[in-house]
Amino acid sequence: MTADFPVDLILPWVDGNDPAFVRERNRYAVAPVPAARFVQSGELRYALRSVEKFMPWVTRVVLVTNGQLPPWLNLKYPHLKILTHAEFMPVSALPTFNSCAIGMGVTKWPDLAEHFLLANDDTFVFRPVEREYFFPAPNRVNNYYAFYPRKNYGETSYGRQLLFIRKRLKAVFPGLDFPLEPTHNISAYLKSSVAPAWNLFADELSATVQSRFRTENNMNFYLFACMAAVQGCAQWKKRRISRLFGSDACVWELYQNFDREINKYRPRLVCLNDSENCGPQDRAKLTAYLQKVFPLASRFEKT
Repeated sequence: MTADFPVDLILPWVDGNDPAFVRERNRYAVAPVPAARFVQSGELRYALRSVEKFMPWVTRVVLVTNGQLPPWLNLKYPHLKILTHAEFMPVSALPTFNSCAIGMGVTKWPDLAEHFLLANDDTFVFRPVEREYFFPAPNRVNNYYAFYPRKNYGETSYGRQLLFIRKRLKAVFPGLDFPLEPTHNISAYLKSSVAPAWNLFADELSATVQSRFRTENNMNFYLFACMAAVQGCAQWKKRRISRLFGSDACVWELYQNFDREINKYRPRLVCLNDSENCGPQDRAKLTAYLQKVFPLASRFEKT
């Protein structure tokens, strides 16, 4: 077992179904924004249940919001911290609708723990996960990355964003290799890797924070994983996305047979991803499935 040190779990959340939010987002958007990036299916409740059940060593969940809060949330629970965008984002960057801007901005929050995790409300814990899975020792971190055979990263906007970040890293650290790509799941970081990254990539990070909507030249948390490796604080661990029995982590789209696949392959961590390919019936199936798997209320919920 590792030493008992504090671990924050950073969890950005937005109620994309809120008409006021939709109006504000549309007022600033210069191009159509896929609704699936913001649609709300009630996943947060079950994400928190899964963390409490299978990762009880998490010290504090930091729910990052624009001020919106689900009505069922237990605001009196001492292991929950509500952090609004206005507490860490510059006024000139608000309102923001960019998860990259929010993620890069929150790393400047002074109260962030040295050891912290990043999750989303579509990431869930399905089996016990020990602290050592993410942090093998104090001030050490495991960088998990996916293995996609013959994948062309230039085909998607996200892939091009990763290539942009790696290009900037290679310009500063010639000769070093940086594996692509970080898995879309709960991931771990060290705060001590944040300040050096901001010193070296201040222009790119500042531009990201000021981007109201995501662009291919935005930075994301892949940068901080790479910085930890450069500092000698992280080791890269390959995570094959091959649906092998007992996989560490898997990602499914809601329109796929994720319930059958989860039962078959028993992953520890699961991302159930909404997208433009999903419809109301897929989201209804998700809610019913999560209620079945995680039926018991957590202490993050009002009694």
